[in-house]
Amino acid sequence: MNRFYFPNLENQENIILKEKELLNQLIIVLRLKIWDNIILFNWKDNEDFVYKIIEISKKEINLDLVETIDKNSELNINLSVFQSLPNKLSKIEYILQKWVEVWITKFIFFRAERSQKLSLIWAKLSRLNKIIIEAIEQSWRNIIPELIISEDNISNQISNINNSSTNLFFHTKSENSISLKELINPPILTFPPKGERDKKEINLFIWPEWWFSDREIEILKKSNFKNIYLWNRILRTETVSSVVWFFISQII
Repeated sequence: MNRFYFPNLENQENIILKEKELLNQLIIVLRLKIWDNIILFNWKDNEDFVYKIIEISKKEINLDLVETIDKNSELNINLSVFQSLPNKLSKIEYILQKWVEVWITKFIFFRAERSQKLSLIWAKLSRLNKIIIEAIEQSWRNIIPELIISEDNISNQISNINNSSTNLFFHTKSENSISLKELINPPILTFPPKGERDKKEINLFIWPEWWFSDREIEILKKSNFKNIYLWNRILRTETVSSVVWFFISQII
């Protein structure tokens, strides 16, 4: 069943869709017909809403509510990814696509010392937010992550972090580092039971091309960040995130 983000949805019994882009996708691309079902969600509610198509015209589609599906499956974690700006827009797009699927709640792209200059005009930012929405639709999430593009350096990013959060950064050298397995025993990562009001805060700092500088590594260590060594192969900046968080999500 096809699923779509519909921000104005308020659990109505009947909806008339008039948004041109969505109509085009439903009628021309997907070729949906009367009595077909679609799923709508609004990110404000932990529910999906199943609607049946009861009427189709060139300018609108009429829908009737069939059922609601409880989607209260978000992890009890606020996970922020502090991603050093890569050298290509396509890498940012890839990072957003893959990390949205594994439950990230906030993306902060910042300028590391070895980040290359990358211009992000409004039109490109609009495209990035559209990529997030598309990834949310296909992965069946209901919470839309926040996207922040910042020119601040690593010190300024650290200064805005909650002192009670768990902070990790990743490095290419094994000296004075721990492995992902060591996050479990003894437990460095602890998680609140499902249903608790307060969420666990976890921040992950990801290197740029050519990795963090020595000065940035010292700043992270002095700020009591845990230094994680992944393995003997150096992952690309756009690969680190999905590998790491998929592992962490499996131990929760």
